[in-house]
Amino acid sequence: MNRYKMCMIPALPLENVQLMKDRVVFPYACFRAFGESLRLVTKSTGNYPYLSYLEGAQLVTLPEEQPHMEAAVHYVSEHADEIDLLFLFGARGEYMELAPTYKALRPDGILYLKLDANIDWMSALPLFHKPFADFLQSCDIISCESRLLQTLLYKKWQRPVEYIPNGVYYPLYPATDDVRYEEKENIILTVGRLGDVQKNSLLLLYAYALAFPNLKESWELVMVGSITPEFQADYEDFCKRFPPLAPHVRLTGNIADKQELYRYYKKAKVFALSSCGEGGSPNVFSEAAVFGCSVITTGVDAAADMTDNGRVGRISPDLEDFDGYAKELTALCNDADYLARNFHEMRTYIKEYFDYERLADRLRMLIELQALKRRSS
Repeated sequence: MNRYKMCMIPALPLENVQLMKDRVVFPYACFRAFGESLRLVTKSTGNYPYLSYLEGAQLVTLPEEQPHMEAAVHYVSEHADEIDLLFLFGARGEYMELAPTYKALRPDGILYLKLDANIDWMSALPLFHKPFADFLQSCDIISCESRLLQTLLYKKWQRPVEYIPNGVYYPLYPATDDVRYEEKENIILTVGRLGDVQKNSLLLLYAYALAFPNLKESWELVMVGSITPEFQADYEDFCKRFPPLAPHVRLTGNIADKQELYRYYKKAKVFALSSCGEGGSPNVFSEAAVFGCSVITTGVDAAADMTDNGRVGRISPDLEDFDGYAKELTALCNDADYLARNFHEMRTYIKEYFDYERLADRLRMLIELQALKRRSS
């Protein structure tokens, strides 16, 4: 089996929290499966304590005096012979010089682009701008994170676009081995940047208020993540408007300690997503799913993929329908038999279709097919 010298270069400098997200974890899973080495090339944004989870990966820090992408292009120019497989993340203009530079120096190398995109973003790409079109053309393998987007791009681009969802690298989640449904509580959990426009946090907060009187049992809403000043003000206003609900809603703030975060996943029966747009399924969905949380989501591009078309979760299609989301949330929380059964169904589904070790094997197969095409051409 061929083993590859791998390199991942982000369009913008990496932050510590991103070391545990798809842009790094999937390349890391590939490195463990069929890599000789993995370099994460970035300008520094501070300390990287999460690097300790990625045994064997090397963080290469670019010079501070140059812009990030300018320094990255220079790095590739100097080290292309040490890069057999280059991971890029996002169909971004920042890569317009980097991608063709790598392919000019390493025509035998593999350039893999993980789109991390939704339909709206892809529809706005400057496909008729030649440098951008050349960037996409230089990519040997392109993948997206939802089947809906895959179908659209295949028709629009007339080239293969693979489906590789945001998944789970199980060696990073030993805490899932001993999770038990009997130890879970009536907790609705969400994790994300609270108040971020994309995360649409107010939808969940007020849908919970609408659902609350109709719940057969008492349920708590726990919202984990950094909090914008605007959302903090909205939350305080919510507590004033609904005093009986205030004790049942908790904002934890950001939780950097992964083990503490996993304890919330272990306790929660329901995981709620209220996003108005995602690049596929968000990383927190996969984390929640491995802990057996039943998922409710808005109708983002990957909603059908996350819920197996509604079998292992619920979808509220309209991104601004407070009543509709509340109705789905109520039905989910009130169906105790479904929640108990779905604990096992969700864990089985995520293992079957979102396991990064299996997805890494798929990427390896695609790379080997590229090599066969080159040898036969």
